[in-house]
Amino acid sequence: MWIDTDLREIRSVPIEQIAGWVARRFPDGTSPQWWLAVFESLEVDVLPFRDATSSRRARDFKVGAEVIGLAVRLEGVRPAVGAYWMLRLATVARRFEPPVFDLPEILLPDGAAKWALGKIPLTRERAIEESEVQRVWYLNADESYYAPVGGEVILTGEPKFEALQDVEMILSALHRISAYIEDEEIDREIHAWLEIRDRL
Repeated sequence: MWIDTDLREIRSVPIEQIAGWVARRFPDGTSPQWWLAVFESLEVDVLPFRDATSSRRARDFKVGAEVIGLAVRLEGVRPAVGAYWMLRLATVARRFEPPVFDLPEILLPDGAAKWALGKIPLTRERAIEESEVQRVWYLNADESYYAPVGGEVILTGEPKFEALQDVEMILSALHRISAYIEDEEIDREIHAWLEIRDRL
């Protein structure tokens, strides 16, 4: 499969040269689907049930962190998508006993959470407001909102709630790592967000 070939090549180059490899492989840029396929494969490769040496596992985590960060820097995926996957990877890393050594700071709970919090596109107040707008819009949608069976779907004029969806995506991953946070300021910020999650 093409994604397996790409992953083998990514792993064959030094981590600091992955950006160059991507630029050569996709001179005109690549799709979000490619990035997501890579994220998913990298996550599977670092799961605890996979048989790997400690050094190989540590490198796979580093590759994952580099690829996710690169995807965000190149705008290959939305920042919230990158934050979601970085948090997932950091959460997997916490499942190892003994722990995986020599992880990059961004895959430690505090580092991943801080990075993800910086990718939330709305303030808490604005997120609550957007949620109310979304709720009212859906409740008041008339029959034209629903596509007839076999009919054409026309989304013109439909309000977009992408930023709110991004907030919800990040929060869904943040709560999994919240118990491992050591920095008090980061912990307070996470809990302030999680406290309003039911209102979104």
